Amino acid sequence: MELPQLLLEMSALLALAVMLGLVARRIRVPLSVVLVIVGFVAAAVGLAPEIGQLQGEAFEEVVVFLFLPLLVFAAALGIDLRAFVRNLGAILTLAVVAFLVSAVLVGITLHWALGTALAAAFLFGALISATDPVAVVAVFREVGVPRRLLTLVEGESLLNDGVAIVLFAILVDAATGGSVSITAGIVDFVAVFGGGAVIGIVLGLAASVVLPWLGRLPAAGLSLAMAYGSFVLADAVLGFSGVMASAAAGMVLAGFAPSRASAEVRQMWEQMWEALDYVANALLFLLIGLVIGPELILQSVGPIALAAVVVLAARALAVVPLVWLLERLAHIPRLGWRTEAVLIWGGLRGGVALALALALPEELAERELLVALTGGVVLATLLLNATTVGWLVSRLGLDQPSRVDRYLMAIARVSAVKAARQQMSELDLTPDPQTNAALQASERAAHQEMADLDVDENEEYRIVVGRGLHVERRTYQQLSDEGLLPPAVTRTVLHEVDDEIDDFSLHGRNHRLGATRRAPSGRLEQLSRRFVSTLPEPAGSDPTELAYAEATARRLAARRTSDALKIFDHLPAIQQETVEHARRTFTEWEQRAIAELDELDASSGAHARALQTRQATTLAQAAASRELSDLVETGLLPEQVLKSSGTAQTDRPR
Repeated sequence: MELPQLLLEMSALLALAVMLGLVARRIRVPLSVVLVIVGFVAAAVGLAPEIGQLQGEAFEEVVVFLFLPLLVFAAALGIDLRAFVRNLGAILTLAVVAFLVSAVLVGITLHWALGTALAAAFLFGALISATDPVAVVAVFREVGVPRRLLTLVEGESLLNDGVAIVLFAILVDAATGGSVSITAGIVDFVAVFGGGAVIGIVLGLAASVVLPWLGRLPAAGLSLAMAYGSFVLADAVLGFSGVMASAAAGMVLAGFAPSRASAEVRQMWEQMWEALDYVANALLFLLIGLVIGPELILQSVGPIALAAVVVLAARALAVVPLVWLLERLAHIPRLGWRTEAVLIWGGLRGGVALALALALPEELAERELLVALTGGVVLATLLLNATTVGWLVSRLGLDQPSRVDRYLMAIARVSAVKAARQQMSELDLTPDPQTNAALQASERAAHQEMADLDVDENEEYRIVVGRGLHVERRTYQQLSDEGLLPPAVTRTVLHEVDDEIDDFSLHGRNHRLGATRRAPSGRLEQLSRRFVSTLPEPAGSDPTELAYAEATARRLAARRTSDALKIFDHLPAIQQETVEHARRTFTEWEQRAIAELDELDASSGAHARALQTRQATTLAQAAASRELSDLVETGLLPEQVLKSSGTAQTDRPR
């Protein structure tokens, strides 16, 4: 296919996907499902474009090298890295152990029920047992699921996709008559899987070194280079897992971005990768429908129905016992049967499984059957599971906010009314009686909802301390974005608060405010801090400067948090004893930071005063930069003003 025709067809498919998105929103069906159905129908009536007729290795290369790096990197960059690490035990169990158990169960059942050769049956089990990151992430983000459940399904789909591709390559040799020993297979599997992760981590760390110097556009180019470069280098050049490389690179950048990337870069990445994810998903799901086609399905309806049931049952038999063991032996936070039900039903299959099936060698006797079974199971999970997982989440009550969530949302409404009145006062506007009545009604309704919730002691603690930790973390991030915190300090204080939030989330009322901050850091955190301290400027290498910046930030964060807790003085259902306990803790932290600053002033003398001057200068420069940028944006000043003032970042290559 010539390049102009390829671009024209892809443009037409993307335009069609945009229009179908309006339909999907109207009928409240996941867009991915609508795209697959339209592609399937188009293939059935003979309207498939030339790009939709890709077969074999051509389709595999399009999926694996064009779409997969984008989709995996986007999912990795958007994942909550702290939540991922906190649930790593459950994620690895689902991604590796549960996958292998499911593959074996599917293979044995297929061999027994259809008489398929055992090697070919296990090959099908390997390619169909992995939940597809493309399908899973797209659908789960659309229907809306709890944060922890989203972390589990995203993490599992990212990792076990790499597991499936590695195991598939090993089993293809066995199914086509090659000799593969179990020991050699395990060694090869660990090397390919782990090698890809190492490559991604190394490249991600290298990219994070230069992040502080990059403006928006260079950072955009760097992220795209990381997505494709890590994948292709690992997969096509070095023979490791490209999926693991791209996922690891994205996670490393996601972890370092809050402390080393500017707010503008982080916001740009979020928007850019959300757009790329949308485009890649739209094109891929249309291609899946076009490639499956009706002929593939109608020839093997019975075996496909059997395979779909077996795949679902195997996932249940793999997930439930393993989660039960993890909860009791490894003491992971309890998932609950409702979360397990969604994990099982939400195990969608997509383009990766289909790409692997179409890449099966022609000499494999069972190739046609395996391709048909894969296409049928992919279609079944997208048409049945994807369309009903939102209903299941709602039916099980997983989408309902807790009483703590509802109380915090009511606080937000009260704060919004206060902010609206303050804005009107600053603009010298007197609200008319109707507007004033609406604001009062909103405030009264929020207070009434808080009173009606009747939160218990544990929920009360979560509300007060949770709001305090939120304000503290937001303060540190704002100071970093203003240039007042070196990246090494930002990472230290953000990790400290995140550890506190993690412990708070797990233990509730049994959590002791400040306990995690007094505990020694883990080995991974210590290694991370050592690495950050070795990075070149602007990470900061002067110990006195780092200590002064950290103490200043702690003092300001503690003061702002203590002030923010005053809102509970006028809110119902919250005992003042809980509020005062939290406020005393933050006040103690403020006094501790002040004492540390006094000690630094006394020991450093002129150096400390120079640091104060530098902080004031940084604040002034940041304020000037914002003001000038606003004037340039409105056209009142030329862009050259920013360059001549030294406040502009170089975004475009010259």
